[in-house]
Amino acid sequence: MINGIGLYNHVSLSPGGSGRVVQSSAVNRAAQNTLTADASTKVTFSEATEAISAIYKITPARVTASSNISAGMQSQAMGALHAKGVGMNGMGSALLSALTTQRADTVISVPASAAGSSDTQSAIALDITTQSGVSVSLQMTRQQDGVAMALKTTHGKLSDDEAAAVSALSGALQKALDSLDSDGGKPDLSELLKFDAQQLKSVDLKTDVRRGDTVLQSLNLHADDTTRWLGFHNADASFKLTTDMRSLAQASNAGQQQSALNQWSDKFDKAAQRGHGDRDALALFKTSFAQLNGTSEQASKAISGPQSITVGASAAQAGAISGLADFSASYQQTARSVNPMKPEEEDTFGIEVAQQSSEQKNGSTQSMKQDTLFKLNASFHTALDASHPLALNEMKSSQNYHYHQVHDEERTSTDVTQDAKGNLTAHFSQQLTQRETVKTYQMAKLVESIETPHSEKSEWTRSYVPAMFHAKA
Repeated sequence: MINGIGLYNHVSLSPGGSGRVVQSSAVNRAAQNTLTADASTKVTFSEATEAISAIYKITPARVTASSNISAGMQSQAMGALHAKGVGMNGMGSALLSALTTQRADTVISVPASAAGSSDTQSAIALDITTQSGVSVSLQMTRQQDGVAMALKTTHGKLSDDEAAAVSALSGALQKALDSLDSDGGKPDLSELLKFDAQQLKSVDLKTDVRRGDTVLQSLNLHADDTTRWLGFHNADASFKLTTDMRSLAQASNAGQQQSALNQWSDKFDKAAQRGHGDRDALALFKTSFAQLNGTSEQASKAISGPQSITVGASAAQAGAISGLADFSASYQQTARSVNPMKPEEEDTFGIEVAQQSSEQKNGSTQSMKQDTLFKLNASFHTALDASHPLALNEMKSSQNYHYHQVHDEERTSTDVTQDAKGNLTAHFSQQLTQRETVKTYQMAKLVESIETPHSEKSEWTRSYVPAMFHAKA
């Protein structure tokens, strides 16, 4: 029997009460969960966007700089020539900060002949739209012939409050860019996602670093009042995430959300253990997943007032559902061909996760359904004898190993009803299917191939007293 990877266990999120496992009827309920992780169909990486393509077409040496650039800012821009990532020596932060006192469009150019250049090139596009429709665009690029930066405002003029809100993102922008330049390139977008929604409607950040035609790192972030998405990849992994901000009415407070995020993090870790995933690369995904799905501050506003008695808010408060806004995500570790004699046998590791919720009202009774999906696909090599590490090469004497292929899928469905008095009843169903194939080679000859399937189905019901929901961050 193959042990499960510790996926979503509703019991651990629920308060007291007894549950029962029913093996027979769970199949029908689980079969209704046809959820897919569709983040990959909605998100692109930055190098596939017109914005990044347009920035790379800029020729820094031919850009005409504004006449009102201070000597200090010009000197700071020259330092960007030596930067290897997207930080640009803090120029993005400096340009945004200046908006509180300087509203005119600004263009800066430093030819490479002035002070040398880096062997990589980069492009950054930050686009901010205010609630009144004014657009602020920041473009920065470092290329072989120099650096160029432009901050422009279109579709109107910024009010003092709007300028202050944009300027307030200067530190958040630089924190995000510096995090991408840190060892391992660990995106930290937490502060950028906390923009002033009273003044700003949306924030888009795209970054790209490449050497020649090879893209080394790519990021594409979007955030507004209805959705968040992120696409990121580097040499080790790629991932895409989306969060549906329209489902905030079912989200819970910070403590409950953190508990749910911790459980997802634990699932990712157990999947990495089962599928031999790269934990360092997976850590980037885990951090971004938590940042995009940490919506408790926005949720406290969305669920205040009359919405506090909705079944979604009550179920989240009680712990019957995850307390997270709906999401979809996919993660793929870069495939590695580690056996020169059989390059088609790659080491791979991929995860797909999703949550989808819906609510209905029928008279005084409210109901909701929340489905979750977790998929793991992985393949890896292990030694026949753990005391003799793998050293695969083109000699038959090295070809003694196991090749594993793992395919796991778990689907959970939660059906919650709430009566006029606030009493909750939640029915949970869970279906887990696993399949692992292990091929054994000795002296390059396949001597055994074993496929081990496993499946589990269960369901249980819980009742909750009326949930007094308090929207606290």
